[in-house]
Amino acid sequence: MDISSRLDQVVKMVPKCSAVADIGTDHGYVLIALLKRNRITRGIASDNKKKPLEKAMMNAREEGVASHLDFRLGSGLETLKPDEVNGAVIAGMGGILIQDLITSAPEVVRSLDFLLLQPAQNPEILRKFLYENHFEILDEEMIKEDRRYYEYLMVKYVPEKTASLRKLADYSVGDILYRKGHPLMEDFLNDSIRELEKIQDKMDLSSENARNKQVEMNKKINELRRLRDGNAG
Repeated sequence: MDISSRLDQVVKMVPKCSAVADIGTDHGYVLIALLKRNRITRGIASDNKKKPLEKAMMNAREEGVASHLDFRLGSGLETLKPDEVNGAVIAGMGGILIQDLITSAPEVVRSLDFLLLQPAQNPEILRKFLYENHFEILDEEMIKEDRRYYEYLMVKYVPEKTASLRKLADYSVGDILYRKGHPLMEDFLNDSIRELEKIQDKMDLSSENARNKQVEMNKKINELRRLRDGNAG
């Protein structure tokens, strides 16, 4: 079974363990790959839509792993019980939605050894939430597929945790990614700068609110440039 680079990176980052839940499983590809690569012995495929879950069941049967999977229809992490799995994957959803799913199931989240998150949009909003709500960011990764950057955050809830990572460019740049000199970092920073400059070029500065927004964008662009030039402060 072939899977996209985006999902393959998810599979690579899941540590070998007994059981994993895939929240918003869609076609079930992540859990099927984890089982076939002997990374887990069982999994819970959860989705809030019936048709994708039925497709996941069909794919699992075709790949010969259906007996190792439990399929659950429902919202987010609320389909799980505390201590039922070692970890959970939430991939391909917006950062704000992922934040909401984490918030809606606190007892489950506290019981997990890890949460592997891959926000499709607004990673900076999710990162800010994690920094401010007692999550330890264990690792970060990034890939580029079809001209899009995808970020991955491996995290764990730690009640006594206080933020120890730097807030880089208003949470737009992962401190772990930056510290380890990720090979995509320079391109990511340059593309982020160009994207902000394009937005600035189209801004109507006739209102005070727009002018204030431009000031904030200039600050962010300057910080991105400092990071690109190797000066994180």
